[in-house]
Amino acid sequence: MPTGSPTRLRVVIPELPDGVTAGQWWPVKSDVDWITAPYTDNKPDPDVLIEADVFVGTDFSREMGEAAKSLKAILIAAAGFDRIDPQAVPPGVVVANAYHHEAPIAEWVMTVAVALDHELFASERTFRGGSWTQWPQRHGSYRELYGRTFGIIGFGAIGRRVARLASAYDMNVIAVGRRPDLAEVAAALNVNYGTGTGAMENILSEADFVLVSTPLVPETRGLMGEHEISLMRPDAYLINPARGHIVDEQALYNALKSRSIAGAAIDTWYDYPVSSTDAPRPSKYPFWELENVIMTPHHSGATEGTRSRRAATVASNIDRLANGEPLVNVIAELSTI
Repeated sequence: MPTGSPTRLRVVIPELPDGVTAGQWWPVKSDVDWITAPYTDNKPDPDVLIEADVFVGTDFSREMGEAAKSLKAILIAAAGFDRIDPQAVPPGVVVANAYHHEAPIAEWVMTVAVALDHELFASERTFRGGSWTQWPQRHGSYRELYGRTFGIIGFGAIGRRVARLASAYDMNVIAVGRRPDLAEVAAALNVNYGTGTGAMENILSEADFVLVSTPLVPETRGLMGEHEISLMRPDAYLINPARGHIVDEQALYNALKSRSIAGAAIDTWYDYPVSSTDAPRPSKYPFWELENVIMTPHHSGATEGTRSRRAATVASNIDRLANGEPLVNVIAELSTI
């Protein structure tokens, strides 16, 4: 139970856009001492954390943990927590994340599903260049989402939101997850839901579209390997807005290059920039040379709505900590309290 006056917390945050104050970006109600620092590769200089009570960020290293002598909370303004080193979290620290990205990611998923199925990019590009090769009288008929099967691997907030949208397209939706207790939720959404290897293999072999929407944890790293991808139909598409390393990099590239699957839409990758100016290729394999891939730079959930909703959740957790109240969205496997 909260007692006495709220604690004034020292909170480390990344640099803000020009003209925006910390209180505007992170709408706390309690008094806060903001410590604004440049983040390189999503991390500040460890010395910034020496007197900090709260760190707001997506990455936490052992060097940061060793410096953070007074830390009480790590607040992730995102859903993924795979870049928090569990061994780095100091004793007595609570770790919590924020979601709120399922609506825009689901919109992106259905957008790329339509684009892949209707060959929209090829049609627009060639027609703009003066070619009629994509004209149905020369290309042939295109496919449609209506009546097709949408498979979902990972039935969390994103998977459930996509299920609702896919159902609105009159698609058959099948899903697999790790939680048997979601069966009733799935049934209410008219989703054929299962758990375990058999359910996943059924999705891979039956679905026209396979969505990867599970978090990256040790159990899901490499979940989609050469064997799993080989189970997909040659006319099926893989859609990955989750994490790159859930899908084996080489196996996916080989399947797309050989067209053993029809194509893919990829939003999450294997290599990322570490500074504000570098521009690495997102993979050691040249996906960008393939015509059956839609590539985007991890932007599917990065909307103004997502940012503001996550900021509100982080701010609420700062207020809860200041008032001695339990935090929301606590990640038990990372917290050390």
